[in-house]
Amino acid sequence: MKSAALTLASMLCVSTIAFAEETKPAEVVKDVQPEVMTQEAPKATSIFEKLDENKDGKVSPQEAQVSPALVKGFNKIDANKDGFLSPDEFSQLQVEATTSYVASKKLFV
Repeated sequence: MKSAALTLASMLCVSTIAFAEETKPAEVVKDVQPEVMTQEAPKATSIFEKLDENKDGKVSPQEAQVSPALVKGFNKIDANKDGFLSPDEFSQLQVEATTSYVASKKLFV
């Protein structure tokens, strides 16, 4: 019984050594840096940018026509009453809409 166990143990050692010799360790490559992004990822087009069809930095009443709700509330949103919606005025609308939604759903209470 002892000799069978010794034989099995020595066969296991020999096969392990043979396997270790067949497989080479991976080469370590030094001083290689990963590719670095040089530019920011393109951002998604905002709703304001989509509404501002002529890209003049403001939304006119004509550009707002795509949204009946925006047309209805245009004068209220136009805080400085210049007849256009600026990015800041539009952002404020989004903040108010989000706050109203969160309050109506009783989120974060």
